[in-house]
Amino acid sequence: MNDQSIHTVHLQAWVKRIRAGDLQARDELIRACCHRLERLASKMLSGFRNLRPMSDTGDVLDAALVRLMETLGKIEPIPESTRAFFGLAACHIRRELIDLVRHYGTARRGGEGRPVPITAGGGDDADVPDRTDDPDDLERWGQFHEAVEQLPPEEREIVGLKFYHGWTEVQIAELFGVAERTVRRRWRAACATLAQTLHGEFPE
Repeated sequence: MNDQSIHTVHLQAWVKRIRAGDLQARDELIRACCHRLERLASKMLSGFRNLRPMSDTGDVLDAALVRLMETLGKIEPIPESTRAFFGLAACHIRRELIDLVRHYGTARRGGEGRPVPITAGGGDDADVPDRTDDPDDLERWGQFHEAVEQLPPEEREIVGLKFYHGWTEVQIAELFGVAERTVRRRWRAACATLAQTLHGEFPE
């Protein structure tokens, strides 16, 4: 079974077995959705451009899966649909990325707000500034995605689909079963909230 054929009944059966301590069920669920989750992690990591020199998709996904399995073992109720499950997975991937931003942002300031020299292997390009090494921009990315976490669920999901996946408003409207103008209204509301929360200071 691949991730294109996962149905809610299969998902809920796996979760029930996981809660009963069945490690095989956990492995079956991960295998069934690993390709889709890997694509999701890759797309989300691309939104944190400054993290790419330090972490790859596999690192992010492995850590997020640990978080996800822990949550599946205790949340109530069990995810009611595959859409809810992948939304939960996206949430844990985003939180893992935010934690990495905090970690590397602190490291690049020497732990106390001091810039840390970044060596790039020597040569004439070693002293050329690189935005991916800018701890302030790294911090802004973290603040942006933390702000996304605080959006109302429907707005957060729309931002995720547009920002991470590049979905059109028509595609999102079809998924949600609402009018396209409803998607536009929620998207604009989300953007207004993010702008206010971040005081207009978006990452590069």
